[in-house]
Amino acid sequence: MNRLTKFAAGLALAMLFALVLPHGASAETIPMLKDLQQLSGNQLKVTYDQPVDGAKGIKPGNYWIQSLSETMPTGIATLGMNDTVNPGNALTADKVTITSADTTNTSFILTFKSVIPTGKSYKLIICYVTAPNAPPYSGDNGSRTFIGK
Repeated sequence: MNRLTKFAAGLALAMLFALVLPHGASAETIPMLKDLQQLSGNQLKVTYDQPVDGAKGIKPGNYWIQSLSETMPTGIATLGMNDTVNPGNALTADKVTITSADTTNTSFILTFKSVIPTGKSYKLIICYVTAPNAPPYSGDNGSRTFIGK
């Protein structure tokens, strides 16, 4: 490969990353959901693959609970099974309290005001969460299905 071809290939790759990721972000700065555990009848523990901005980690508006069996959300769900995520159907402070579970801001506890129904299937969806001091992010941070215990 000559120098001009290498330069062109490098430039094309850089432009591709610039289109896919928000300005100033890199794949390493986007925390992703690593684990989800139900701790009790009304608590979920969310663990990210890296530390997150604490204010984003505890913000209910960055989390959605989708019912996988109902068209109209009930209980802890904010989305019916055919609904799509938007800011108007995220979790709210009247449904859940979110606290950091560790000093590194990698795990958070979601404590719901109501009980998580046993045997019902849900999907937790997370969006807009960034690493500390990272630029804003408008994409998703992963999702995980779970069955109430």
